[in-house]
Amino acid sequence: MKRIAWLDLAKGITIFFVVLVHVLEGIYKTGQYRQFNFFAEATMGILFTFVMPVFFALSGFVYKPVSGCKELLAGLKKKIISLGVPYIIFSVIYVMLQQLGTDVHHLNSWQDLAHIGVLPIGYLWYLYVLFFVFVLVGLLSILNISPILQLTIYLLLLVLSLSQTIHLPYILQGVCMWTSSFYIGYLLKKKSLMLHDRLLFIMSVALFALGCIVQANFGGSTWFVTDMMTPTDVLAKLSSIPLFLYLFSHIKLGSVGNYFTDCGRYSLIIYLVHAPAASVIRIVLQKLGLESYVLLVFLTLISAWCISLLVVRLVQNIPWLSLVFNPYQYPHRKQK
Repeated sequence: MKRIAWLDLAKGITIFFVVLVHVLEGIYKTGQYRQFNFFAEATMGILFTFVMPVFFALSGFVYKPVSGCKELLAGLKKKIISLGVPYIIFSVIYVMLQQLGTDVHHLNSWQDLAHIGVLPIGYLWYLYVLFFVFVLVGLLSILNISPILQLTIYLLLLVLSLSQTIHLPYILQGVCMWTSSFYIGYLLKKKSLMLHDRLLFIMSVALFALGCIVQANFGGSTWFVTDMMTPTDVLAKLSSIPLFLYLFSHIKLGSVGNYFTDCGRYSLIIYLVHAPAASVIRIVLQKLGLESYVLLVFLTLISAWCISLLVVRLVQNIPWLSLVFNPYQYPHRKQK
């Protein structure tokens, strides 16, 4: 299937913002740069508001509905290999790095690895939830439920997850929370003219701005740490999807655009590598005595980004590394 250039561009820009927000969050949690808290909180608040909804929506945009149980099972087999193998490997790597250097904000134990089937570790929650979103959407697709009814069901599940009236296991909480974002992306592909609707864009901007105001004023003291959805940020998160997909689909590709388009093709590798890389780089720089906040943010960001791209290059040139990052494609690369 021919790749859509603006989708890769969207993935490239969004994954860069993911790296940035995790760098800012890591430094913020050290508590050593309180004079920069306003900048850090405002920046994290904006970035956390849209990066994960947009990522789920981009996955939904490329989703192809299945027509029967056989096709569903084949698709899930592919997903469990392509998402599950890196999920397990990087869970081990993440915990191992934490154990080697205990100067981290939340120290996971080796025992936590025994529970990754029900409770993901750190940033790897995205891969875990995404797989089960594919399961739910696939099941409803083979039942021939109409797209509008499906969206209604997913929005009701979102309300259930936000209401907290029922204590849900992590897997159900995550699926209820994020399937609507995934499916909105799918509907925007199905109704592609919506990405050229200026009125929808203006409405999305207005709702996003309103949502950010609500989030900042009613989200409490931690309003800015919102990689999950809450009642106070749900409006901003959902409205960010048509807003940013509209923007990404209208960006003119220049040299910068082409750069992020290339990066977007390997967004999963960058996602997997960036968090442990950023954590290690931050700790090393601080132990070396770097005190400047601006330099610490800049050097950690650039280093984590470059290390991630270096790993991308290694995967391109060393076929067996696909076993770690893209195991489903490894047999095809081996034959070349």
